[in-house]
Amino acid sequence: MDAKGALHVLVSFDMESDIGSWTNEHRGVAEGTGPILEVLAGHNVSSTFFYTGASVLACPDSPAAVKAAGHEIGCHTLYHESVGPPIFNVPGLTPLLPEEVPHRLARATELIEEQTGVRPVSFRAPRGWASNQVLESLDRLGYLVDSSYMAYFHGEHLLPYHPSAQDWRQPGQLSILEVPLFADFAVESTQDDMRDRDQWPMLRTRDGTALADSIMRGARALWADGNPALACIYLHPWEFVEMPRVLDTSEARIEFKEFLWKHTGQVALDELGTMIAQLADAGAQFHTLRDFHDLWVSRYEKAN
Repeated sequence: MDAKGALHVLVSFDMESDIGSWTNEHRGVAEGTGPILEVLAGHNVSSTFFYTGASVLACPDSPAAVKAAGHEIGCHTLYHESVGPPIFNVPGLTPLLPEEVPHRLARATELIEEQTGVRPVSFRAPRGWASNQVLESLDRLGYLVDSSYMAYFHGEHLLPYHPSAQDWRQPGQLSILEVPLFADFAVESTQDDMRDRDQWPMLRTRDGTALADSIMRGARALWADGNPALACIYLHPWEFVEMPRVLDTSEARIEFKEFLWKHTGQVALDELGTMIAQLADAGAQFHTLRDFHDLWVSRYEKAN
């Protein structure tokens, strides 16, 4: 492995319905894409945008703008459905049956290609709930990268690996590359699922400097072991549009916890720029997931 202090940062966006599992609206995708692209362009950063099939149909101008700006279009399932077993509790979310997964992923892939002209090769499961069936299906569909491994929960891998068909959380012989999502293991977790070690939503609940500092802390730990450093960051377009604190429906009134709405909108956009600028000053290299796949395979795997 390279011990020269390389820091690879993958800033990515899960282009889904607003507030993730709680609404069917796409204000974030419709109104947030442009401002996000402006921040990225201002820092000359390329990113991956993981679209659900529903978001592509609801907001076709969004993937068109992402494509025109030279960013990567990835897949985030068809309807933001759960394709693997849960790693934290969300009421009312029942995962697909394992036998349903291959068809759903194939249809999502086809739909995104039909609507955008781009066949996605990078994937992320909603909420990071993946499975052996998900990884095997992606591998058969020709995907190059999956980024569903929530390091804060699974706790073992911080660097990419090719997963096993028998247990996607362990190295094996599949062609697809698993790129873990960044977590800060310097945090003394006080939660059973260790979700307070996750990177998200630190950008808003704290600020861009705090997230950049967390990434640099993780980088120094990897460098100390003679490894290159990687930070794969996930965000959502609805974070960059002001979100409501309460959702009224015909059957229920939902009051969201503060971490879901705090500093959504302009503050989040400003902090995104701050995080990127501070990491760039520290020498970070920014990549799409597809480009990072090629770099990792050619530079690090072949070196071993």
